[in-house]
Amino acid sequence: MRKKLCLLWVFIISISFIPRVLAYTFEVSATSNSVTVGNTITMNIKVTDAAGKFAISSSDASIVSVSTGSVWIDNATQSVTLKANKVGTATIYVNANDVTTYAGDNVSITKQVKITVNPKPVVSNNQGGNSNTTVITPRAKSSNNYLSSLTIDNLKLNEKFDKEKLEYTLDIPAETEKIKINAQLADSNASLTGTGEVKVSSGVNTFDVVVTAENGSKRTYKIKATLLELEPLKVTIGNDEYTVIRRRKDLPAISEYNTEKDIVIGENTIEGYYNEKLKYELVGLKDKNGKINYYIYDNDKYKLYSEYTFNGTTLQILDKKVDGYKKVTFAYDNDRITSYQEVKMDLVKNTYALDNNDIVGNQFYLFYAKNVETGKEYLYQYDALEKTVQRYNIEVLDMYKDTKNKYYIIILACILVIGVLLVSLSGILIHKKKKQK
Repeated sequence: MRKKLCLLWVFIISISFIPRVLAYTFEVSATSNSVTVGNTITMNIKVTDAAGKFAISSSDASIVSVSTGSVWIDNATQSVTLKANKVGTATIYVNANDVTTYAGDNVSITKQVKITVNPKPVVSNNQGGNSNTTVITPRAKSSNNYLSSLTIDNLKLNEKFDKEKLEYTLDIPAETEKIKINAQLADSNASLTGTGEVKVSSGVNTFDVVVTAENGSKRTYKIKATLLELEPLKVTIGNDEYTVIRRRKDLPAISEYNTEKDIVIGENTIEGYYNEKLKYELVGLKDKNGKINYYIYDNDKYKLYSEYTFNGTTLQILDKKVDGYKKVTFAYDNDRITSYQEVKMDLVKNTYALDNNDIVGNQFYLFYAKNVETGKEYLYQYDALEKTVQRYNIEVLDMYKDTKNKYYIIILACILVIGVLLVSLSGILIHKKKKQK
């Protein structure tokens, strides 16, 4: 008996030392998911083994509003009042973004409750007999999805507004960046989307203003807004005519080493770029085929600006000859880039450049370029196989030039020696003939 009592005490003591497992819970519920306009319901937030601040919001406060935007709950249940303002459906969100469990864990979770707001019932007297009983009939939801007006701030639609007409056009002055669309509902129970400030770009911009009736039926009014162009600014380079691109958003991408700058061309101010390291003003010109390229602008003169990025290095390719090398092109980034290839030397012709068959398979190309980030000019070598570039050792180029000059001198010396020998031999032969006579 004594042994059994000892075992019982050991068991009770062991249980007392077992730690309590903390089970965190977070629950949200409403006394009802349906309510009549003007009434209120209660939403309960229950938290177990946690404490913190819970943010409360409504997807549409005009339909259902909450009595408070946040509550502090510590292992308890907190009630929040929801008020039904108008007919519709709204979702109430409870965000646990600043909450810690008793186990020390941070909580980040959102719960939601959907509430439907119904219209008030219509009460009418019973006209049959002497009874005072009344019949309650819910009001039917409206199907009115019309606008009563449609306007644009400081501008005028080309067509007169008619609620039955669904398409309208609008001309927008050049260089306008955004417009504001205004609309009024014919029925206050309907909802509206597509109004307010909107951005516009070159050409035709289409905007939809959608009216949703109380019963869910939709009607879409379309506005086709055309952004007018300024008179084209033309420039001539050589025998070709180009159009100046006025707005940066219409220009192709350019590296971050170029900063935005407004550039004055004659009496016009256009949006371009400036490179601090290279001291270049850059503008965009469009050719007759519609292709846009950057050009360096300097006192009404234009020079093509070619910028490419190779393995993280952005270079401006220069139209500069590499002496003693053959002029070729290579494909990169959907363009053909002018470059020069190193080929074997022809001692007879005294040149490095042979015909194209002699450089088939050569994967290395040389070109001069300026580093856009530093502004320094170097000779670069492009590896077409690995698609990388590196600075080329200019001493190698000088070595080839020296070698070429040496061979040239040797050849001249050989020709001179041969000439002297021929003259001497001719003199000896002439002397022998005279002696024989």
